[in-house]
Amino acid sequence: MSPLYPNPISSRLQTEDESCINLVILTKAAESCFPLNFHVASKLIYHADLSTFSHLARFKKIDAICLDLDFFKEEASQFLLQRVNNPTLLTIPLFIRASSNEDIEKLIQYSIDDFYVGSSESPILGFRLHKFLKHAEALAHENNNHKGASVELAFMAYYDPLTGLPNRQLFKERAHEKIKGSDQNQSKFALMFMDLDGFKAINDTNDHKTGDWLLCQVALRLRNCIKKTDTVARLGGDEFGLLLNDVDNKIDIESIAHRLSYRLATPYSYKGQHLRIHTSIGISLFPEHGKSYDILIGRADRAMYSAKKKGKGQFCFA
Repeated sequence: MSPLYPNPISSRLQTEDESCINLVILTKAAESCFPLNFHVASKLIYHADLSTFSHLARFKKIDAICLDLDFFKEEASQFLLQRVNNPTLLTIPLFIRASSNEDIEKLIQYSIDDFYVGSSESPILGFRLHKFLKHAEALAHENNNHKGASVELAFMAYYDPLTGLPNRQLFKERAHEKIKGSDQNQSKFALMFMDLDGFKAINDTNDHKTGDWLLCQVALRLRNCIKKTDTVARLGGDEFGLLLNDVDNKIDIESIAHRLSYRLATPYSYKGQHLRIHTSIGISLFPEHGKSYDILIGRADRAMYSAKKKGKGQFCFA
């Protein structure tokens, strides 16, 4: 599967091949259910989570979407509704393959560009798909320059240029999405607000290159401590935020907090120096400590200051 987000270390976007369209295949299958002899130059991007597709479209130039409805019968309606209400997604041509008319009839209202009902091995599917992709190819060539500029601006607006992590704005948007999604799946999540203890002293006694290097190392360690479905962001300066999905009890969250504290406190070797920092962590839980982002981040921030009063490398719940 293709990774969801751009390279987290480099803020430089890769140049897209203008002769090749980016085709996203939405499926949970190990192999594509769509015939691949398209006779249209395409770069295939496999994606298995409809709920995170809007992020992929924000930071990656996407020219066409093929959705295998067999794997997303329960989620498709919500995804297509979001697409209708999202001007960026709505401009991307969409092709759906379904196994039955009953499945597709429920979705016709959502501005589908084309669809096919039947076996994935049918030659008719290949013919319909070829025509669809030729249409998408023509649109892509018309929109190439504008889309490339839009993707780069979006990256700059939502990612921290030093560490490559999501910035405060994207962190906030992802929290909002989790809160909205909780109405359907009753999900819980934890928000962590982190501040580095001892970073200012290192930054003041060394050149700023040392401080920048250290922040990038912290970002790398944080990413390696959480699941791919979780979010770590640089909120500004030496402050970081985490969104932890599907956490059921405080014992699990305490275990994660201990692991983060230990990993960040392990010395960093830089040009013969052993740099040492700690982190203070404030934790708020949704929905226990609040049902809005502002309340959750505010309570986590105050909890972080309570952790600082306890000493280095501590954490507190709201």
